[in-house]
Amino acid sequence: MHQLPLFPPDNPQPLPDALTLLRTGVPLILSVSGGKDSDAMSHYLLDLRQAEGWSGDVVMVHADLGARVEWHQTPAYVRDLARRKGVSLHVVRWTHGDLIDRIWQRYYKDPSRPCWPSAAMRYCTSDLKRGPISRFIRQNFSRNVVCAMGLRAEESTARAKHETFRLRKDSSAPTKGRFVYDWLPIHNWSEADVWNCIQQHGNVYHEAYQHGNQRLSCALCVLASVNDLMNGAIHNPDTYIEYCRIEAVTGYSFRKDFWLTDLRPELLPQDILEAVRDYQSRVQSPVAVS
Repeated sequence: MHQLPLFPPDNPQPLPDALTLLRTGVPLILSVSGGKDSDAMSHYLLDLRQAEGWSGDVVMVHADLGARVEWHQTPAYVRDLARRKGVSLHVVRWTHGDLIDRIWQRYYKDPSRPCWPSAAMRYCTSDLKRGPISRFIRQNFSRNVVCAMGLRAEESTARAKHETFRLRKDSSAPTKGRFVYDWLPIHNWSEADVWNCIQQHGNVYHEAYQHGNQRLSCALCVLASVNDLMNGAIHNPDTYIEYCRIEAVTGYSFRKDFWLTDLRPELLPQDILEAVRDYQSRVQSPVAVS
């Protein structure tokens, strides 16, 4: 099928817009996490695809961070979403283990630096989500493709600054005759818009929201609210123990001035509690001046 002329990143001509590309048959990738935003995005775009008759293929892709890290219900939930929507699902993973493996790898490579992901160092996203999805795109698409993600401006100041349509830098090499475009189709939606969309499509959503979660990512995300961390610890106790063990061994708190061990200490073995308390006492004790 004929495609519109597409321009390399250093060309001053403007990018084509996402809808124009999709209307000319460019394939669509729906990046789904199991969270409400990617659910609503999928409902919205699949409705639009049917209404406008887009001829390009559509697939879902889910980056699995590992059974020790994800909410236990997430793999089955994402599979069910794909089944309900009649779209093929491709699950991708980091090739060297899960997020817990990656945290340990970072610690042992340089124990002098904090090993946890953070807002400034989101290697959990780059290594375990973006990287595997880009590899999937490179291996399965030889032509231009639009990758849609459910990021919304309302979620954070950082996300509000995201471009809503841009070339994906790590897998859009023009020498391969392929451009990959990242698109944020619901960037300007409110949370109410998201829930209204979900309600209009059967009111099915991830179990974590039934427990009161505000957002859904992995079971214990470094960017999550205390409310969501509490839910994650209660309903995924094995993950909670593994994360607290990292604090106990490394001496690095989950977030700056926030020890995950303090969240639900009654769920933890005594050896973890004692090790973390020892680190905390050393940090809090004044340094003697001779």
